[in-house]
Amino acid sequence: MQKKHFMCTHTWGSDASRDQVIEQTKQMTDSDFFTLFKTDKAEVLQHWMGKDDFFFCHWYADSEDSIYESLELAQLDHLVVTMPSEMPRYLSSERIKGELMADPFE
Repeated sequence: MQKKHFMCTHTWGSDASRDQVIEQTKQMTDSDFFTLFKTDKAEVLQHWMGKDDFFFCHWYADSEDSIYESLELAQLDHLVVTMPSEMPRYLSSERIKGELMADPFE
C-alpha cells in the first residue's frame, strides 16, 4: 500500500491526560519523539504544539487506522483524541520539484 500524507488534529482527553503526557515527555528528545511514532505503516514527519487545546502532526501513513495503531503502540490512544485528514496536496518549500500540484478533488 502506498503511503499518503495526513494532517492530524489532536486534543487532550482531559487536563489530567495533558499533564501526564507533558510530564512523560519532558526528558524526550526530538529524535525520541519521532522514533516513538514510527512503524512500518505510519510515521510522524512534523509536530506543532502550543498552549492551546489543539496540537497538530503531519503523518505519512498507509491509512487512518495505521495512525491510530501507532498511537496505541505509544500508549497515547486513551490520552488524546485524534482526527486524521488525508491531504492529497502536500507541498513543502523544502522539497520543490517543479511538478504540477495534485488536485485534491480528483
